[in-house]
Amino acid sequence: MDILELQAKLKENNINITAREISAIWGMNEQSFSKKKKEKTPIKYRNIEQLEKHLNIVLTDSKSQIIKPDKQTKNSQNCGVQIEYFPDVYLSAGFGCEVLDENSQTIVIDECFLTSERGMRVNPKNCKMVRISGNSMFPEYHHGDRVIIDKSDLNLTDGQIYAFRYDGQCYVKEINRAGNRIKCISINKEYEPFYIERDVDFEVFGRILPRIRL
Repeated sequence: MDILELQAKLKENNINITAREISAIWGMNEQSFSKKKKEKTPIKYRNIEQLEKHLNIVLTDSKSQIIKPDKQTKNSQNCGVQIEYFPDVYLSAGFGCEVLDENSQTIVIDECFLTSERGMRVNPKNCKMVRISGNSMFPEYHHGDRVIIDKSDLNLTDGQIYAFRYDGQCYVKEINRAGNRIKCISINKEYEPFYIERDVDFEVFGRILPRIRL
């Protein structure tokens, strides 16, 4: 969905809201809004969510949501695949929740998202989508971003970003092995790294697919 399609959908629902008001909700200036409208840039799903919350309406089918590719992939062959999305599961700040609960939805994404940096396709059956909480991984990931976990990749590789549970909380961090300990690094340098002993309550959920932020 681009801005023109969004405005048409709002009009269909008799919702009168100006470009300036939408820009303010999204935290952008009107010039950026006009540029995205002119270029028909697909709207990020988190921006749609912001409007839904602000206007108290539903703009998407909550059971089967479609995420369009960004500018880097929109010219690629569009082949949708389904993955499981857990909207109530958050990584990073840690809420003491299980990463995979019963409240899941089906998300349809462009298959090109599932190509790893090694040029290999990731099996969508091994993928789960969850949210990022907090800003410890900024600027790579923002609060509220959706990321894809490859559950089949459980072997820790230095310098890669993983989703894991430690001491009952859920995190997303860059991992480096340091002797018998695991060093967990935040991309945001305002946060100090912390260390995990290998014999404590620690479970890897999978590697975060790189360069994907929905």
